[in-house]
Amino acid sequence: MVCGVLFCALYTVMAQARDAEGRYADSPHSEWFKSQHNAEGQWCCDHSDGHAYYGGYAPNADGSITVELDGKPHVIPKHMVLTGPNPTGHAVWWYIDGSLYGHIDYCFAPGTLS
Repeated sequence: MVCGVLFCALYTVMAQARDAEGRYADSPHSEWFKSQHNAEGQWCCDHSDGHAYYGGYAPNADGSITVELDGKPHVIPKHMVLTGPNPTGHAVWWYIDGSLYGHIDYCFAPGTLS
C-alpha cells in the first residue's frame, strides 16, 4: 500500500509539464496538446514534452509503434499511441529524456504517413 502511494506521488511529479513559462501558449495547436490522454487516461503532458518527430516509425500488428531511439528500435506500447486526429501533420512523441529516471514515454501521435 505504501509503495503504491509512493509510486502515484512520484508519477504525478514526473508527469507535470515543463512549460511553466507559457512558451507554447501561442501555438495554433495549444488546446489539442493540452487535451491529449493515452488509452489508460494518463495525460500526455503539454507541448513542452511533445516533440515533433520526423523520423521513421512503423505501426506494429499489436497497435504499438516502433521508432528509433539512440540508434536502436524502441517500442511505444499500444496504450500510448493516440488514435484520434493529429492537427500538426507530423508525428508527435511525448517524452522526457535525461531525467533521473532516464527516458520516459507518455504518448505518441502518428502523423500523416505518405
